Amino acid sequence: MVDFAEILEEGNTIFRDKGALSPHYVPETLLYRDEEIRKIMVCLAPALKGQKAKNLFVYGKTGTGKTVSTKHVLDKLLQQGNPHVFGLYMNCRVYDSRYKILQKTITEFHPDIAKTGYSFAVLYEKFLDWLEENGKHVVLLLDEIDLVKDLDQMIYTLTRVNDDLREGSLTLLGVSNKVGFTKKLDARSRSSLCEEELVFQSYNANQLSGILKQRAEKSFHEGTIDDSAINVAAAIAAADNGDARYALMLLLRAGELAERSDVKKITDKQVEESRKAAEEDKAFEIISSLPEHQQLVLYGLAKLGGDTKYKRLVEEGGDKLYFSGEVYEAYVDCAKKLGREPRTSRWYREYLHELDMLGLISTVQSGKGIRGQTTLIRSSYEPARVKKSIEKTFSGE
Repeated sequence: MVDFAEILEEGNTIFRDKGALSPHYVPETLLYRDEEIRKIMVCLAPALKGQKAKNLFVYGKTGTGKTVSTKHVLDKLLQQGNPHVFGLYMNCRVYDSRYKILQKTITEFHPDIAKTGYSFAVLYEKFLDWLEENGKHVVLLLDEIDLVKDLDQMIYTLTRVNDDLREGSLTLLGVSNKVGFTKKLDARSRSSLCEEELVFQSYNANQLSGILKQRAEKSFHEGTIDDSAINVAAAIAAADNGDARYALMLLLRAGELAERSDVKKITDKQVEESRKAAEEDKAFEIISSLPEHQQLVLYGLAKLGGDTKYKRLVEEGGDKLYFSGEVYEAYVDCAKKLGREPRTSRWYREYLHELDMLGLISTVQSGKGIRGQTTLIRSSYEPARVKKSIEKTFSGE
C-alpha cells in the first residue's frame, strides 16, 4: 500500500530545499549588493541611537534584489535587540490603503487594540500614544508602495506623525519596481518620502551565475545540476533585463522537469525547456488580457490548428500556415456562436497586425505554388493550449 513516506522519497531525487529558489528567501549572505546594503544601513542606523532614521525610497526593475536587501537590513536592525526599535514589512498588494497600513501597524505592535471598528483618527491617536511611550522608533518597510490607492494621503499622514510626537519616530522605507514612479507623487509627498533615494541596477550574467550557484548549493542535492545549466540560466536571465527572480524560476522549473522525466541531473536541455515554458506562460497571460475580438481571432486559428481533418494549409519546416480567409471565417463562426457581432475584414486585418506585433502569431505573404497573393498565418503556440486558455477566459474561471 502506497503511503506519504514513499511519495516523499520518490520526489526527493533532485531537490534538497525548493524554498532556497523562492524570491522570498533571504540568504545569510547577499551577493553583489554590499554598497546598496551599506546605504540602507546608514539610513536606518540613527534609530539605534534613539534618533529618527531617514526615510528612504528604493527603486529598480523586478529581480534586482531590492526587497531581499531591504528585508535583510531590517532583520539586522531588529537583531540588535534594542528595546526601543521596531520594524515591520508589508506588501502593498495586500495593504493597499492608508487605513490598512496604519491598522496593520498598530495591531502588530499593540495587539490588545481590536483589528476593526476604530476610525482612522482614533487609530492614529492610539498609534501616537504608543510611539511616545518610552520613545519608540518604528521602521515601516512598504514593498510595492506604488500600489497604495491613496498614496499621497498615506505618505503625507505617516510622515507627519513625527511632527506630532514629543518622543519616538516613524520612518518609511518604500520599495517600487517603477523607476519613474516618484514623478507622479505630489511635491510634498515626494520631498518627505524621498529624503534619500537608492537605485538598484540590474544584475549582469556573471553576477546572476554567482547568485544561482549560491542558491543551487542549498536547493539541489550534490551532483544533480551541471555548472553549464546554471550558466545558461544566468545568460538567459541577463538577456531578459538581469532579473534574478526569472533566473531562479528557470532553475526551479528545470529541476521539476528533470524530476518528472526521471532524469537524475539538470542539464542545459531542462533549462531551455524551462525557458520555453516560461515564455508560454507569459504569452497566455497576455492572451487573457487581450480585447475580446482579438481573442476570438486566436480562438478561430486555434480551432483550425486542432482540426486534423483540415486540409487547406501550407506546411513549412513542420509548421502549419493557414490561409487568412479561412482564419477569418473561423473567427466569424466563433463570434456568432458566442453571441458576438463579428467585425469587418478591415478590423480583422488590424487584429492580425497587433497579434503579430505581440508575437502570438506570425504572418507571411504567400509565394510560389499558391494562386494569387494572400496572407498565411501560423500560431506561435500550441493550438490546444491557446484554445483552452481562451475558453477559460470566456467562461470567467
